[in-house]
Amino acid sequence: MSAKLKFKNIKAARTGRARISNTCCNQKDQAVEAMQEAGADLCDLFCQLKNANVAAKLVRAIRCRNRRGVEALIGTNCNVVTFFHQGNNSCVRISCVFGECCNVRITFDICVSGGHCNNLSNINNNHNHC
Repeated sequence: MSAKLKFKNIKAARTGRARISNTCCNQKDQAVEAMQEAGADLCDLFCQLKNANVAAKLVRAIRCRNRRGVEALIGTNCNVVTFFHQGNNSCVRISCVFGECCNVRITFDICVSGGHCNNLSNINNNHNHC
C-alpha cells in the first residue's frame, strides 16, 4: 500500500538575511538568555575595574596567585582555572558559566605586566602608558 502526496502552491522564500531567533521549536533558547546574562555580568565586572582600588586589588591578586582574591572580585559565576606566566606577564585564566543549565561558558585570560607580588604602592601615581 502506498500513499501519494500532492503539494500545491509551494514557494521557497528567498531572503538575503538569516533570521536570528531566540526560539527553537516554539521554546525559548536558553543559550540566548544565558548569553544575555553573561553580557550583563561581565559588563559589571569590567566596569568595576575603572576604580583604581579595585584594579589594584585584581593586579595584586594575579601577581600573588591569590585565587580567593581574584574570585572575590570576579563574581559568583566565575572561577579561577589556573595561574600562569607568559613572558614577563603574570596571568590568570578565568572561566564563567551562565544559564540555568550552564548553557554558556566563557573562558578568558587576564595578564598583567611583570612586577613583584606586593609592588603596588605607586599604583595611583604611575601614569605611564605602554
